[in-house]
Amino acid sequence: MLWKEIMIKNFLTLTFLTLVLIIFSNSSNTSFANYPTHLNGDKNYILVDGHMGVAWYVDRSSLAVQSYNPPSYIIAVNVISAQSAIDDVQDFYNGGEGVAIGIKTYRFSYDWNSRSMYVDGGSQGWEYLNPWGCWAETGIRMPAGEMAFALAYGLRFYGEFVKESYDGTMYHPFDNDFYESI
Repeated sequence: MLWKEIMIKNFLTLTFLTLVLIIFSNSSNTSFANYPTHLNGDKNYILVDGHMGVAWYVDRSSLAVQSYNPPSYIIAVNVISAQSAIDDVQDFYNGGEGVAIGIKTYRFSYDWNSRSMYVDGGSQGWEYLNPWGCWAETGIRMPAGEMAFALAYGLRFYGEFVKESYDGTMYHPFDNDFYESI
């Protein structure tokens, strides 16, 4: 009887761990994958991030190179925040129409030699955007800065970086599909 109880306990533990693994593996690297790649099909609005029913799009038509002094660059770009046009998050996730709910101009500074990206923090100065930082530190801003650089120069800024994860697999801050919408 003890052997059966141990087997059942092991089976339940393994089932629980498998479910947890499935849930977390499906949520990583796809944080914005289901939002429309281009807002309402307009190729000027390129998806760079999404979270909890809101998606952020770089406005290609607003891109302005403010300083071209290799290896230093400054680029400004508008970022549009959008949500479901019919107040249905699931519809928006599945490619439905979106409506702009905000617009913000970001200024990014890049140093190619040190491969360091910064965002203009106004009175607080330039804030470093760590390519391996968490979403709370870099979300919206770093992907918008990466897309702005790729649009302006046809090059990846942080996109070529590689890091080894705890399980030995290699990964980049941005997958190849991030750049395919250009």
